[in-house]
Amino acid sequence: MKSQIAKFISIFPIIIASNASANYADVKLTHIKPNKSEAQWIREKQVTPMYPVELAMKGVTGCGVFRVTVNESGNNDNIELVSSIPKKGIYKPAKKVIKKWKWKNASGQPNTIEQKLIRLDFCMGGKTQADSKARCEERAKMQCRV
Repeated sequence: MKSQIAKFISIFPIIIASNASANYADVKLTHIKPNKSEAQWIREKQVTPMYPVELAMKGVTGCGVFRVTVNESGNNDNIELVSSIPKKGIYKPAKKVIKKWKWKNASGQPNTIEQKLIRLDFCMGGKTQADSKARCEERAKMQCRV
C-alpha cells in the first residue's frame, strides 16, 4: 500500500489539501557550475525533479546546494551537501532524487569526470501549479545558507 501511494505521488503533481484549498509543490533545479550550456554531462531526461515524498509528507520546504561528481561512465560517484535550509532534513530525500539521475555526454568530447554544483529548491504553496512554480522561481533567487 505504501509503495502504491509513493507511485501515485510520483506520477501526479503533489497536491496537499489544507482548509479546503489546495497547495501545490514544485522543485526548481539550478545549475550553478558549470552552467547547463557549458556542462559535459547533462541529465538524460530533462524533466523537473519530483518533490521527495518524505519532504512533502512532513510539509518541509527549503533548498539545498549539492556538489555532484559524475564519473567517466556518466554515473554519480559522489553527492555532497554544501549548504541547505533547513540545516537538517533536506540531504537524504534530495540525495535519493539525485541518485536516480542518469547522465549523458552532450559535449561531443571524450568522457571525463565532471564536478557539478547544483541547487534544488523545494517549494510548497499556491492555489495553482503555476503559482507554486512562480514562488519557487522567487525562492531560488534567495541565498541557500543558514
